[in-house]
Amino acid sequence: MFSSSHRRSNFILDSLSKTLPDDRPITSIQIIENAEKCPPGFYVISKTYDQDQDADLWRESGSFLKKKTLRYLCLSKTEGLPNFVLKEIHVVNDKSLPPEGYSLLHKTADSEQKAWRKKQICYKLSNKNNIKLAITDIIICSRLKKAPEGFTLAGEINGVIVCYKMGNAQDTQNGGAAAGVNAQNIDRPPDRPPKPTSGAYPSLSDDGDYEILNPSVIPGYRPAPPPPTGVQPHRPPVQHQTSTLNSHFGVLEGVPFVLSPRLTNNRNSTKPQIPIIKARSRAQVLKDYNYDFRLERHSVI
Repeated sequence: MFSSSHRRSNFILDSLSKTLPDDRPITSIQIIENAEKCPPGFYVISKTYDQDQDADLWRESGSFLKKKTLRYLCLSKTEGLPNFVLKEIHVVNDKSLPPEGYSLLHKTADSEQKAWRKKQICYKLSNKNNIKLAITDIIICSRLKKAPEGFTLAGEINGVIVCYKMGNAQDTQNGGAAAGVNAQNIDRPPDRPPKPTSGAYPSLSDDGDYEILNPSVIPGYRPAPPPPTGVQPHRPPVQHQTSTLNSHFGVLEGVPFVLSPRLTNNRNSTKPQIPIIKARSRAQVLKDYNYDFRLERHSVI
């Protein structure tokens, strides 16, 4: 019984974790030819961030009969060298040497083919205990010419741009302490506000979690009027009645049950104007409604 409940709890936590944004630092990158053959522990960037189109980095127009060459970038937040995270990435010419301390991906991980055409990505790994910021996300944009808000431009590859996002170098989603981080440095949920001391609230013991309002001292408060007595007011016949309540409730007598004039189409009114909803890209939606779910993550942990 206990093991079944424990497994169910772990499943719920795992499902919740997958639905929230993953702000852990990237630990390894790979380049592949087939998007369906991503290495274990990696996920493929198969669609562009701004247009939801194919995120192929080779992008070479060939003949109809010739097999199309494809290249996709893969990311991992669990694989790679222990305690090392992705610190920087740059786009350089395919024949250029990378800067000192940077590495290159020469072959595809799934087919051992040449990785790049004209341009290539070089990257630098660093020990996460020695840095504060690391790359937490990489996107490919097919239409934008500059990085969207929150991202930094790494460079252009065959007509698309590669952008990256910086974040905390420590793995706060897996407890922090296991990653060598002091747990006191992790953001905690906000404390409960202090209990009000106004006379509008009765005194409660320290064990009370909620305060009960005292209506007698609230400004503008008055008791409800007594129900009507005596002779009931005259009501129209049932077939012409427009009251929202039946004859047992006379408090709201006379309130009409009719449609708003804006919803009726008579000879003197015009048809309601339906607002025009403009199409918005994924980048615009995420810019306006971005939320990191940090409070929810710590509540789960």
